[in-house]
Amino acid sequence: MNMAMFGNCGSTPILSMLQFPPLALDVIPEIEQVVAEMKRVTRPGGVVASAVTQFFGGMPAFDLVINTGAVLETDFARLRSMRAGRQLFWPDGQATLWRKIGLVDVTEIPIVVDCEYASFADYWATFTAGPGSTTSTLMALSDDARGSIEQHVRAGYLVGLPDGPRSFPMMFRIVRGLVPA
Repeated sequence: MNMAMFGNCGSTPILSMLQFPPLALDVIPEIEQVVAEMKRVTRPGGVVASAVTQFFGGMPAFDLVINTGAVLETDFARLRSMRAGRQLFWPDGQATLWRKIGLVDVTEIPIVVDCEYASFADYWATFTAGPGSTTSTLMALSDDARGSIEQHVRAGYLVGLPDGPRSFPMMFRIVRGLVPA
């Protein structure tokens, strides 16, 4: 998979926040406590920032697998419900938390990243190796169940066209706020 940024991040109110890696807030259970600690250790006037994947509707490459799996397997239905229910990762979710914690001049913007795949095999490999809840859910299934999901996802990937390159956008929600002076 090749990921290429679209747009000029330097001209946004977020400035150049993508010069550092995004936080893994989506895997931390105590998100509010972590953001409060980020504020506590940042000097007055300093920036507290984060970037997370927009789980609900912002990951069509993953949604194809998860939604297909949810129709066929209860474990995927649970995964889909968990991801959709995490409203902190919906539009304005982080900004709402930043304001609740007491940060000011809060801005949240979407950034779109293009995920390019050379073929269905390249795309499918994203979900059969490596870390992540989608991979672990898929790989825990029986070979038959996984094969059924793969067959349906392949049909969705191909959309009646020959196998080959495809591009899926991925949405990140980037937020920044200032510690009051």
